Amino acid sequence: MARPRFCPNPQCRFSRRTEAKWLIHNGTYRTEAHGKVQRYRCRACHRGMSDQTYSLHYYAKLRVDLKEVFTRVRGGSSMRDIARVLGCSRTAVSGAVMRLARQAMGCHAMLLPALGDSKVLSFDGLVSSLTGSEYTSQITTLGDSETELLLAMSYCVSERGGTRTRVQQRRITDRRAVWHPKRGALTESISLLLHELSRFASPHQLLLDTDEHPLYRRAIDSDLALSWYQTHHLLSWRRTSSKAPRTTRNPLFLMNYLDRMIRHRMKEHTRETIAFARNATMQMHRMWIFAWDHNCCQPKRVGLKSDCSRAAHAGLPPRLVNRLCGEFYSRRVSLRGVSVPESIRIVWAGKLDTPPLRWRVGQKGRGPLIPAYALRDLDCAYPHAP
Repeated sequence: MARPRFCPNPQCRFSRRTEAKWLIHNGTYRTEAHGKVQRYRCRACHRGMSDQTYSLHYYAKLRVDLKEVFTRVRGGSSMRDIARVLGCSRTAVSGAVMRLARQAMGCHAMLLPALGDSKVLSFDGLVSSLTGSEYTSQITTLGDSETELLLAMSYCVSERGGTRTRVQQRRITDRRAVWHPKRGALTESISLLLHELSRFASPHQLLLDTDEHPLYRRAIDSDLALSWYQTHHLLSWRRTSSKAPRTTRNPLFLMNYLDRMIRHRMKEHTRETIAFARNATMQMHRMWIFAWDHNCCQPKRVGLKSDCSRAAHAGLPPRLVNRLCGEFYSRRVSLRGVSVPESIRIVWAGKLDTPPLRWRVGQKGRGPLIPAYALRDLDCAYPHAP
């Protein structure tokens, strides 16, 4: 059980993590999902709480094996496939995926202050499908080329490009009356990622690797932090053709590697797939599960004597990484006093724009409902992350 480490009342003097004897046992209660649960009361403000208050299974009506869900999501299983194996509904699996993704985003935000300055950063976009072949989701990823850590991700939706038949063009035209992607969404998505790039960049010299996408020049010139780097001659921008051989000598090796692993492990991103994502929020929640697995669970290289993760190779505090990994499936991460990037806030709060599944009813049923306790957890973070 996840025994409370601090009082949930933000006005209480025990609202921060404390080792003092501030908890008073206050009876027990029993539920069908969790069995016998211990109640507590704060010695200072008399606020009630229990072992479930900070549990990852908080407010769950069905206790799903979260470790099994995590393993199957990053292994390429669909939501319905996981539901069949676990003997539960697809809705229960979706709720478990969202819990795991919020845990991954929260743990990632807690590790960011411990990261050192990066001298070589690279970013690129992954194009996939959303709700069908008419709309594409563009996930822009930012990584540290030296440690191979996936640092940040941004998201946008656009209409499918390329040649269209008359039927496809007529269908897209009719759907624009109901919903259409935001104009300039890709530029906004790239700008958001560049705005957060200064959080990781070295203040002395920065090498930025991208492909030859025409939007990057405009986004880099309009970013204030990168403009400072350019003014002081500290920014080196290296552009590599996307048609260059995808070897280890390619400057975009990390982006090519991430693209390959995402399409290999995530069901909805496999090329020529029929498992389209139904919602942008759920698609990015699954992406953050992949990011946590890539950074902190998988070994940096398979077959080497050392099975250390990329987080360990990057020099992150082992005690912090081990604690987060050890409590990943049990204790809900606390964001109190943590600076959460805007790209994570948007995904956490479910603010991603997504096309409707049922066009005749417009925007009804746009996606999963974010529980109130998850939004309260987000409110505990710094209101304005740098």
